[in-house]
Amino acid sequence: MAGRGCAGGAPGAGAGCALRTSPLRAAGRSPVRPQLRGGQRARHARLRRGQPLGVFRHRLGCAAAPGPRRVDGRGRMGVRDAGSGRGDEPGRETAMGRGLRVAWLNDAATPVGGAERYVRETARELGRRGVTSLLFYDVNVSSDPHPVMREPFEGIFPIVDLARQLRELAPDVVYVHQLASLKAQRALVDSPAPVVRFFHDHRLFCLREHKYTTLGKEPCTKPVGAACYPCLGFVGRSEDWPGLKWASLGRLREEQALARSHHAFVVGSRYMADHVAAHGFARERTHVIPLYAQAPHQSRVQVDREEDLLLFVGQLTTGKGLDVLFHALTRTTQPCRLAVVGRGRQEEELRAKVDELGLSKRVAFLGPMAPDALSAQYRRAACVVFPSRAPETSGLVGIEALAHGTPVIASRVGGVGEWLTEGETGLGVPPNDPEALAKAIDRLMAAPGLRRTMEAHARRTYEERFVPERHVTRLLALLESVAGAGGRAA
Repeated sequence: MAGRGCAGGAPGAGAGCALRTSPLRAAGRSPVRPQLRGGQRARHARLRRGQPLGVFRHRLGCAAAPGPRRVDGRGRMGVRDAGSGRGDEPGRETAMGRGLRVAWLNDAATPVGGAERYVRETARELGRRGVTSLLFYDVNVSSDPHPVMREPFEGIFPIVDLARQLRELAPDVVYVHQLASLKAQRALVDSPAPVVRFFHDHRLFCLREHKYTTLGKEPCTKPVGAACYPCLGFVGRSEDWPGLKWASLGRLREEQALARSHHAFVVGSRYMADHVAAHGFARERTHVIPLYAQAPHQSRVQVDREEDLLLFVGQLTTGKGLDVLFHALTRTTQPCRLAVVGRGRQEEELRAKVDELGLSKRVAFLGPMAPDALSAQYRRAACVVFPSRAPETSGLVGIEALAHGTPVIASRVGGVGEWLTEGETGLGVPPNDPEALAKAIDRLMAAPGLRRTMEAHARRTYEERFVPERHVTRLLALLESVAGAGGRAA
């Protein structure tokens, strides 16, 4: 396993290694120099003067690495299979993905949300299959890259002149995630490499981004359009004064038009595939690749189920429906208490709601948690409650619960029904219905035998459908296909 550092001082390699020559320099191209420290304004000034575009982290030739790197005539880095006779033959690539260069585009290079977690973990999984990953981020959105985001990437670059950067670094395929910059989106139209986009959420399909109505807070399944204005869909929350922001339908339509020019689209559910198709995205270029959860963290400490413990994991925002769960708790007849994991802009309002409803002795706000601590919470809970009122594109929290063998009570919204099997992995309820949610909680709390059966079904469902290997295998096949066909996705 890789150590914390090496003689060269670069992170993530075993001790005692030496820095190797930059693959870019070996290919006859100028390497991108280390990112300059200091404030963003100073960095922007240097970049505008034509100085380096980002940070390039050299891979290290140590025992922990897959093998010595080579650069082919196109400047693509491959990996020879270490320790085998075939691996010593120049130019031989021994596994799917070897030699593929992927440029990841995402607003943030810090672990701020689910998209960033997906980017980091999936780049790591692809790296184990020989894929080289480069990360591009928006300096207007994200501060300097967080250390946990650096590990799976060969290089991390602030987006400055994206068209130029893609020409110089020559990825085989561009994989887009969250990208708010209209300038960067326009640059992708003329990308020298084919572009694949993953739709993590409804940002491109809802003026308010969350896909539930302002009035009534009901799930919305309609395509975005002029009909959004009567329900105040153009008004959103903002952290800036006066606390509101105005969304432009014209801008959203331009972003959609730019995205439609991409070569392929990835979504995590059939629900989302239908939704993007309703906005004019080609079905034949839309690929449903269900999300995954990492296997549960193994703990030396035995964690037992607490028969009366409910668990909520997610952002503390209106769309996640935590207020609905609080009202449901006032209606339950079975003894139960609730642990809330997460943070969000409505936290103060939700804490006040707990006090107002007299639930302060039954509800504990635990804040955000590290993966190992969260894993223990999943194992400890008798049930995970997922009361979302927004149509979830997939519902990763539910998949994580299945990985831990924990039953789920969830709103029937969005893609939830694609992992929640009624009576087997959990119970479904209508959104915005505290009475129905309370009855489902009482049913599960009163039936430990049913919970044991659901626990077994949950684990089996995870192992059959939602392990990382299934997602990564299908994703890699798509990226290889798009790159090999010059952008014509099968």
